[in-house]
Amino acid sequence: MKNTPSTHPLPGLKLYNTNRRTLELLAEFFCLRTNDIATLIRGREPNDNDKRSIRQTLMVLLKAGVVERLPYLDLDRVTGGVHYAWGLTDKGVKFGKPLWPLAKTFDEHSQRTLDHELEISFFHIALKKFAEKNKLKLYWQQADLKCTISPDAMFALTDPAKPEGKNTLYYFLEMERAKIGHYVNGEPSIMRKLGKYYEYYGSDKCEKEWLDFRQFRVIVIQRTHERRENLLRQLNKEYNHRMFWLGTEGGYKADIGGEIFKTPKDWEKVGYGFLTT
Repeated sequence: MKNTPSTHPLPGLKLYNTNRRTLELLAEFFCLRTNDIATLIRGREPNDNDKRSIRQTLMVLLKAGVVERLPYLDLDRVTGGVHYAWGLTDKGVKFGKPLWPLAKTFDEHSQRTLDHELEISFFHIALKKFAEKNKLKLYWQQADLKCTISPDAMFALTDPAKPEGKNTLYYFLEMERAKIGHYVNGEPSIMRKLGKYYEYYGSDKCEKEWLDFRQFRVIVIQRTHERRENLLRQLNKEYNHRMFWLGTEGGYKADIGGEIFKTPKDWEKVGYGFLTT
């Protein structure tokens, strides 16, 4: 990659290709680890030189005040030391607003939710690869989401090969890493949350708030197959609707296109493949 400055200036910072690409990735995926950034920029598993180069780039951007980092415990690594998750600061978001209007600030972000935010980023990365492989257009939104429902993300997949108006499917993402809990009157928080989606589906309020659609799917990702089966069983009794697609972290990371997303109507059977219905 030829390392030439960008024509988009930032006072005190020369935006060479790697600097600019790093900012673009943090604007797109919100929260990434050093190795994630190196992998996405190089397009392969990064070597030690790649990682060292990205760490140097991140330190330059940190000094310029356009990125921030938070330490976290990386359970995927057995080596010691401090590991970081990175995101754009308010300054970085303001700088990139014309290019990345949906960029989200990492300033004042809670360290307690880093695992959750990173998992959303991992899903987004896998989904983007799936869309590119299948020649689908992906729209992803992770900011300005609070309305009647408050998802982790909203996304749409459009198949250009199908007739316009019938070629786009809409999804809300819920990344559920915790066990079922936080009961109120005997009802866990996850069921209260999914109950709101159940009422929202097909409503005038949904169409008014999102402008484009009133029908959608809710992708619920859980850590284990056991947790998924427990939630499917409960949804089957209370909100038996195929709008709910339940998958697992291991499943989408291995092959998001081949993951089986089960629905409450079919929780005892094999569910539906991604984007097939």
